[in-house]
Amino acid sequence: MDEKIDMLDRKILYELDKNSRQSYSSIAKSLRTSPQVVKYRVEAMEKSGLLRYCWPMVEYRKPGYFFGLYFIKLHNVDEKAEERLFSYLAAHPYIPIVMRGEGYADAIIAICAKGIFHLSEIMDDLNNRFSAHFLEYDATIPIGFSQFTRSYLTGKARDVGKVAFTGADVKETELDLETREVLSLVNTDARISILDIARRVGISPTSARNKLRFLEKSSIIQSYTILPDHVKLGFPRHRVLLKLRNLTKEKEKALFTYCQLHPNIIHHLRVIGDWDLVLDIEIERGEPFRKVIQEIKHKFSDIIQRVEPTYIYQIDQFRDIPIEYPKLNSD
Repeated sequence: MDEKIDMLDRKILYELDKNSRQSYSSIAKSLRTSPQVVKYRVEAMEKSGLLRYCWPMVEYRKPGYFFGLYFIKLHNVDEKAEERLFSYLAAHPYIPIVMRGEGYADAIIAICAKGIFHLSEIMDDLNNRFSAHFLEYDATIPIGFSQFTRSYLTGKARDVGKVAFTGADVKETELDLETREVLSLVNTDARISILDIARRVGISPTSARNKLRFLEKSSIIQSYTILPDHVKLGFPRHRVLLKLRNLTKEKEKALFTYCQLHPNIIHHLRVIGDWDLVLDIEIERGEPFRKVIQEIKHKFSDIIQRVEPTYIYQIDQFRDIPIEYPKLNSD
């Protein structure tokens, strides 16, 4: 772990992980310190790159998106070809998740498209552009994404009653242009002020606040969280694919509860396609990670058929939906 990260930094990150829109005063009150200290620490973590950005977890189906997750194995890739590929992926308007890995997958991407046919068009285009480097890939469709707080930061027990969730069978919610612009701005920076939202969208602060509250109350925005630099934090991310068998509702619930209570498992993602379940585990490499995997295999040996981990050594970006109106972010 980075020696510059002390317990106060970790507690601040934990508070932001629970709700990254909360004020410095609110965080300071919880931690019994001053808002000035919290502000200084947050800005220092942003400057060092430890805290990359704050983002909202969005129920992507309601704004009219369709999500596909791909695990890609690469070949014939030198350093220049790798940078060309990942630069293209990170700049693509409909690829909000781009991760680089070692292990089962070399690249993990999410395509957030305007429907299944749009998603297919995007993947076809990627194949046409980079077929020389795509050895093969697995495709899955998420059907339930649960996010747990990073309780490993402080050692506190999780509040199991609070789980942010996307992927429900919901109807699309019609949003006017200004509301979509508000969503896009918060998607860029979850801590953006109401005054900045109002100024950029060209509406009153009251209207901006009401539109944001609508997005929250209608469960389009499920929560506000953070993207840290996991390597600098000392808890690198591992994305683990699981193939299941003989699954019953009771066994599925038991596995979910285990993940919900484990301090290092932060995402539980049910999928259909080439795999059945995806877990994001943030823990030290080597023996600590191996022990978690062995425990999962042992406890759930009756339902786990196959496990394939990928060490995520770099996250280029990680959001639920595309940033629809990037021009709003320039003065």
